[in-house]
Amino acid sequence: MPLHRWLRSAAAIYVMPFVAVYLVVLLGDGLDFVEDNWRDGTVKATSAAVLAFAPPMAAIAAWESWRLRRAGVHPGVSVRGPATIMMWSLLPMLGCAVLGMLAAFGALFTKLGDVPGTPDLLVIVTAMLVLSAWAVVGFAAGRWLHPAVGVPVLLVMAWFWLAYPVALDPLWLRHLTGYNDGACCRTDAVFDNRALAAQAILAGSLLVAASLIWSSSRRPVLLRASAVLLPLCAMLIAIGLVKNLGPYAERPRSAGLICRGYSQLQVCVWKERRKDLDRDARLIYPAVQKISAAGLPRPERVTEGPADQKTSWSFVAAPDSSGVDLVVALAGGFLPSKELDCSKRSAERGGDAYNLVGAWLAVKGGVEPAQLVGKVGDENVAMIKRVLATSESVQLSWFKQNLASLTDCNIEPREVSAQ
Repeated sequence: MPLHRWLRSAAAIYVMPFVAVYLVVLLGDGLDFVEDNWRDGTVKATSAAVLAFAPPMAAIAAWESWRLRRAGVHPGVSVRGPATIMMWSLLPMLGCAVLGMLAAFGALFTKLGDVPGTPDLLVIVTAMLVLSAWAVVGFAAGRWLHPAVGVPVLLVMAWFWLAYPVALDPLWLRHLTGYNDGACCRTDAVFDNRALAAQAILAGSLLVAASLIWSSSRRPVLLRASAVLLPLCAMLIAIGLVKNLGPYAERPRSAGLICRGYSQLQVCVWKERRKDLDRDARLIYPAVQKISAAGLPRPERVTEGPADQKTSWSFVAAPDSSGVDLVVALAGGFLPSKELDCSKRSAERGGDAYNLVGAWLAVKGGVEPAQLVGKVGDENVAMIKRVLATSESVQLSWFKQNLASLTDCNIEPREVSAQ
């Protein structure tokens, strides 16, 4: 068949422009909230492409497969092998999906063009495998299902599988789909490759199984049986990889820091933020001096990476952070990642201690109490002023006890409420 007639007969050519509009809607305002790193950008672009293209690709593939059946073209024809027939039928829609993903990265480049790094290749490859798997699954289903059934069933089934696990329990379900938006990645984190491996294993098994089902007329019974068993085995392996991940598919980042010395203090930021290093060091240094003067041992390093909060302190210099934001971030590095759940005391007292410890450190670092009202509230600011009115030794004792109470339920918070 001539190339122009082949393309003209492909349903994807007519449907995919509408899918492209949906892709634009999915990207939408999400690009305004992309983290300043290419990992997060890659996740957003590929997730939008997978959610936009996978359901219609599965439906279109079912339609194309039925057309072949109606035309009397079967997997077992002697002129072309099953893989060749399938490839030429799916190529237009896969090509449209690739163009859509390229367009998504083009839009992403307008936001991250000046950020060091490159798109995450493993995430892209996994997304393409997921897209290919749905196309082949739809193609296999189309051999047996009439379009009146196959097209809507594949369209809805693919969309539900990609979109709904985000809101379902168990939380690790979302890590099996290939739709990773919201699961990764902050600048201080990297993708946990277990999630990518689980998605690749599951998608790869579906692709192979669907191929066997479509070409089953030329396959022995044992291979046809494996088409059913393969996805089940792959699902068990994939679940084993992701079941302990929780809602996020990321782990703390340890490499990629850029450091400089500033008056005997080493300040380190992630390489994506290297252009802000001098400014951050200049603003962080006096805050470190002031907090150390309040009784905390002076650190050797202040870093966005891992820190022990003794010889090294942590902070997060988000893009466009003000001086106040940096000092508050420095204070926040001393706090545990989440509040402690203690049955022996009220959650309110634990929350007050959490806010007040951070607020006291921020004030000691040079932030005016009034500047913290929007972060911790009027009542906590008033309480901090009462603590600041006491002697330095009393303040330091108050701070140490309340900081310890954030990680030990047996230590009661002290003077954290006006009641």
